[in-house]
Amino acid sequence: MTNNDGSTESNFIVGGYEFMSEQDAQKASLDLSKINLLEARVKASKPGDIKAVYEKAIENKIFKSPVGWRYLMGLREKLYESGYVDEDLIPIPIPVSLTRRSPFENLSVKQRIKPEPKNEKGDFKKIFSLILNVFLIIIVIVMFYIASTSDSDNIINYKRNVTNRYSAWEQDLTEREKEVRKKEKELGIKSSEQYYDDAESD
Repeated sequence: MTNNDGSTESNFIVGGYEFMSEQDAQKASLDLSKINLLEARVKASKPGDIKAVYEKAIENKIFKSPVGWRYLMGLREKLYESGYVDEDLIPIPIPVSLTRRSPFENLSVKQRIKPEPKNEKGDFKKIFSLILNVFLIIIVIVMFYIASTSDSDNIINYKRNVTNRYSAWEQDLTEREKEVRKKEKELGIKSSEQYYDDAESD
């Protein structure tokens, strides 16, 4: 049975990739959601806009799976078609090692057999690293929330802010026009529209 995000219950398939773990599939599914959100909110057609989206996505490390990296590669291909060359573009980072190495490769037989003493400092480092990662994830979530609710324009809320600005201007102009017409009536001044209508009829 296939879910909406492209993953299945029996194996972890998202966006045409099959992952080894549920956690990796969830990262890919999250990347797919981010891609859909970007495509819905950002209508980038100019090469400069595409380059801005491409660079922001890499600098902010938005994508964490091959699904996101493939999207970045698609943006890169569009930039190549627009005349950009490799020297103009940030490379797409792959934050995982593709070569697996055994920790026992360089050990002698005695070193392999001898158990390592329990290291309490190592446990502390693991716990500290875990806490730090959770803290960083919370900061990233807060940053995304601030960016989406902020009044200043950014890649996430640009369309909403521009629409709100135009509607506020239109409302302000309408209110001013009503005030002008009210004053014209009080002072007995013909409105400019009526003046031009009379001139045309003459």
